[in-house]
Amino acid sequence: MNIGIDIVDNNRLKNKCQRFIDLILTKKEQLEYQKRGYLYLCGRFAVKEAIFKALPDTKKYNFLDFEILTNHDGSPYCFNNNKIKVSISHSKNTTVAVAIITF
Repeated sequence: MNIGIDIVDNNRLKNKCQRFIDLILTKKEQLEYQKRGYLYLCGRFAVKEAIFKALPDTKKYNFLDFEILTNHDGSPYCFNNNKIKVSISHSKNTTVAVAIITF
């Protein structure tokens, strides 16, 4: 098992350009981002960074390799990898995310 954590200053991601968003969010995530706004981007960026920190070899992956969707209860989950468990939390100024990967 590996654990990764990341914290984001929300203001740094407030006005990111579409090119940055295209590098971070999958198409499904972008649709949700359009509804929910920049805090959604902060959460997805933080959780994907946390996943990279938990992975043994990050050079094989990019942000679009991990799609983080939302369960019916509002909790995030990694759609394309059930061995990755994630959690995201927001405050006014920061977002924190944790990823746990089981092998």
